[in-house]
Amino acid sequence: MITGVVDEIWIAAGPEMSRVMFFAAGTVVEVWHEFTAVPNRIGEVHQLKIDRVFAGQNRATARLEDSTPVSLRVTSRDKVQAGQSLTATIIASPRQGKPWQASVGARLVGTYMVLLPDNAGIYASRALSDDKFELLRETMAKKLPPGFGLILRRSVAGQEASVLEDELTLLVHIWQDRVRFSGRIHDGGTLCQKVALLAPGAAIRMVGDALAAKRFEAAYDTAIEATKGADVDLFSGGRLWFEPTQALVAIDLDSGCGGFEALLREAPPVIAYQLRLRALSGLIAIDVPRLSSGEAKTFTTALAAALATDPRQPEILGRTRGGLLECRIAHGRPSLDSQRHFADIAFA
Repeated sequence: MITGVVDEIWIAAGPEMSRVMFFAAGTVVEVWHEFTAVPNRIGEVHQLKIDRVFAGQNRATARLEDSTPVSLRVTSRDKVQAGQSLTATIIASPRQGKPWQASVGARLVGTYMVLLPDNAGIYASRALSDDKFELLRETMAKKLPPGFGLILRRSVAGQEASVLEDELTLLVHIWQDRVRFSGRIHDGGTLCQKVALLAPGAAIRMVGDALAAKRFEAAYDTAIEATKGADVDLFSGGRLWFEPTQALVAIDLDSGCGGFEALLREAPPVIAYQLRLRALSGLIAIDVPRLSSGEAKTFTTALAAALATDPRQPEILGRTRGGLLECRIAHGRPSLDSQRHFADIAFA
């Protein structure tokens, strides 16, 4: 199994670029590139002034204090109007000509919950049963400081109360530690704070000496090599193809010289691994060969299990009439290919 829970994080800090690698049982499952010249703004909380509202698209446009354009997701409940000032949180990086994406309100996202400063109440993902939510709500209400609200994400199911309480404490600390930082309402936390939220309990190691740097570079090169090219070979002789487009990410399965059963067995963990390592997001369309109802259910169950450790919480939507298996991953950080491209330009 390639996927797994992150247990170790390495950070190689530099004056112009810092790199972060997330390890699960010795395998790199995610890579970040952080550029000093172009900071990652995801998680920042700003006071925005609305420029235009596109009611039919559930979207509004605004600008940050430095005139950076932002596209804001809105609903009819937000009652947003042009010229209005409101608080918003940056949730996704620019991609394919689109600006930074933001959502209304202040929020700090963790693995199992979302902290809502200047709010009240405890809410839950629709994936949680009423009984489970009521039990968790009672537990978290005792630990939630005044002046904060909370959203329990679907990943909260099955977690021990002590783990959830620790994350809540960390979220509150990060908010209070960085609030009103550098002219923003909140900067999303330091790099170390951000990685700690993504992988609770993981050991964080700063790369310092020459030996550690050599190990870091070797692991980094191996991870980057695993994402080069559109095709990925399977041990059985099968092959997967990953093709990002403007509208979606298409994944094709080919049994090649291997057997059909082996393809269906090997593909789910490799798909989950590559989606996270490549930082692919949006609509994911998987072209699975024609399957019986039993085979389709087995494949979908295996894919859901493999995707469960992705902190972006991918959602399996179901099958289209044409037989494509559709998944959705919320946009956030740019794809790894985009990060590498920027690094090549910035440091050529």
